[in-house]
Amino acid sequence: MAITFTRKAAGEMRGRILEALAAAGGSEPAEAHERRAWALARAVLAHAGERGWRLAATPDRLRIFTIDALNAALTRQMPVLSGFGAPPAIAEDAAELYREAARETLRELDGGAAWGGAVERLLLHLDNNWGRVESLLAEMLARRDQWLRHVADPGNPRVRRETLEAGLRRLLTDALETLRGAFPAASLQATLSVARAAAENLAAAGAESPVLACAGAAAVPEDLEAARSLWLGLAELLLTRSGEWRRRVSQAQGFPAPSGTRDAAGKARRQALKDDFERLVAELGGHGDLAAALHAVRDLPPAAYDESQWAVLESLFELLPLAVAQLRLVFQARGQVDFTAVAWGALEALGEPEAPTDLALALDYRIRHLLVDEFQDTSEAQFALLERLTAGWEPGDGRTLFLVGDPMQSIYRFREAEVGLFLRAWRSGIGMVALEPLRLSRNFRSQAGMVEWVNDAFARILPGHDDIASGAVAHAGAVATRPGLPEPAV
Repeated sequence: MAITFTRKAAGEMRGRILEALAAAGGSEPAEAHERRAWALARAVLAHAGERGWRLAATPDRLRIFTIDALNAALTRQMPVLSGFGAPPAIAEDAAELYREAARETLRELDGGAAWGGAVERLLLHLDNNWGRVESLLAEMLARRDQWLRHVADPGNPRVRRETLEAGLRRLLTDALETLRGAFPAASLQATLSVARAAAENLAAAGAESPVLACAGAAAVPEDLEAARSLWLGLAELLLTRSGEWRRRVSQAQGFPAPSGTRDAAGKARRQALKDDFERLVAELGGHGDLAAALHAVRDLPPAAYDESQWAVLESLFELLPLAVAQLRLVFQARGQVDFTAVAWGALEALGEPEAPTDLALALDYRIRHLLVDEFQDTSEAQFALLERLTAGWEPGDGRTLFLVGDPMQSIYRFREAEVGLFLRAWRSGIGMVALEPLRLSRNFRSQAGMVEWVNDAFARILPGHDDIASGAVAHAGAVATRPGLPEPAV
């Protein structure tokens, strides 16, 4: 079975296989890689001939699907377990369905429903803006495969808060460790020295600034929230609001003008501090993506929720599963579903890995080789589907899983694609199936000038390191196989 993500890609894959089978009737090619494809195609034709498959006349025998078509086929085979019954139509754009479900959820406030208090708290949080609350709920419904598994089980509220705050701490820890690794160790003490002096000047002036967190700091604190505050202070000191290196400083950053004092010694100290700052920025400016890493600290959340934030979250935990239930009612009334519902239906049809359905057992027997193209565009639900399709596989049993993708090309975030899943599979495999990572680097399409330009540009545009949590993908350079042309490539 071969799986890809668009009908066009599935058609191209089918076409290339049929072309190879047609070419197998001709003479042996000269190129080594073409000879290998030719020999494989001849073997396929011989095998198909023994079984009377007539592949050229019946190309639909080739098991090539889009992931959505595969999900739909699975739900059709197990209509009761998938929860669909008769197959509904799939809405390519379900935005209006999400909005209708959100509207129906909020209407329950007037009906005195048990969750009216949660709606009321959410409205108060958003300044009683009904339209905004409706839009936000609709947007959450479109992404429910990312969060529903986290909020559907009410569980113990204390445990849930601990779990979510642990996620915040992991995010914060990873980001701050990445920043610490990007910051040149030789410059850190000089940076802290300048920041301490600037913080003292600000404190003496009675000013408010994130730089005040640097007062007395001789090292980066071990405490996570204190470390976040320190890096925020350094970002305020070293960067403009847009994230560029700060070229000029003033009293607002803790650098009073030297002319502001008649004391010669004080004037010299103020000038020396400015000189130290300028040298420091010139030195730090030579370190690639350091400014971007430091600027990103400004978007990091605190390590814990305050009580008002948690009250809003608890209201959402109550409302969101109800909004999903309303969405199911809307689907039933309209006779339509979205791709996420079909994906979940397929998972229901296969059952859990430890309790597979008859369909899952049949597929486990039939599928021996599974290829997934464009794997960088996989979503959580699609990843779970692959885990269930391969749940019974064991090392050395002759079955193969082949995933192909380029995480730098991930484009389907709007379809809940998550490139972090590609990175996870690269490192840890899928379910019980270990994978051997292979990185392809040779570019057969573009001339050398183009390849070199892309390598140079994207090495600076993309981050320096992969990060599963944020879905950050580092640049992987290509090697040109075609010579450069005389005209400029770009």
